[in-house]
Formats: sequence, C-alpha cells, structure tokens
Amino acid sequence: MSEEVVGTIVMSVDGKDYDCASFESQRTTGHKLVPTMNRQRKNRKRSKANKTFTWSASVVIPDGKDTVIWADIEDARISIESPDGNFRETFIDCFVQEVSDSYSVEGETRRNLSGFAMDHLEENM
Repeated sequence: MSEEVVGTIVMSVDGKDYDCASFESQRTTGHKLVPTMNRQRKNRKRSKANKTFTWSASVVIPDGKDTVIWADIEDARISIESPDGNFRETFIDCFVQEVSDSYSVEGETRRNLSGFAMDHLEENM
C-alpha cells in the first residue's frame, strides 16, 4: 500500500498567501569539529555553536504592481504548509537578505528571495 506525501506547498508571510514556485530551507545544528594536532592525527574535539536557519524562495512576479516590497521584510513569520493542513513548518522572525529577478524564455518570471530566520517550528499534524 502506498503512502501519501506532501505534494504542493503554500507559502504565507504574516498570514497572507503568496504564489511560490519553490521554497528551500536549511537548518544547521551548530555542531562543529575542532581540529587539533596530536600523535594519532585524529580529531578529538568538538564544540556546539548556535543553530542557524536560512531559507530561499522563488515567488511569481505579478503583471502589474507587486503587493509586497520583499526587500523590506523584517520580523516576518513564514509558514510552509500543505493545502490539506497535515504538514506545516514555520520560520519565526524572518529577514530578507537578497532579492533578485529571474526571467526565462518559457515566460516564467520569478523573484528569488533569500534570508534567515531566528527560530523554526515543525508543526506536523
């Protein structure tokens, strides 16, 4: 018997939904290797630093005026969820660092965003 997986996602910024072509996130644990010199030539030390949360998204550029100034987003809450509501993850206190535009021959115009979040919540239902 097959299992159903999350197919499409909806990106919402501060509770408003936006058309999103793609979304990627990266979470680092903060674990770091500390190289040291010893006779065995093996690393034996590690440290635990801060966790970091980064994300990037491609949103569709509307034909007309954009309803949001993406470069000005500060302290936003970005939620990624399936349309049926069984899967959701939320990035808290998000800041946009880079905004770029992408155009292609097939007519797909996208605005590429990248930024970071201060915290992350997994809200699997």
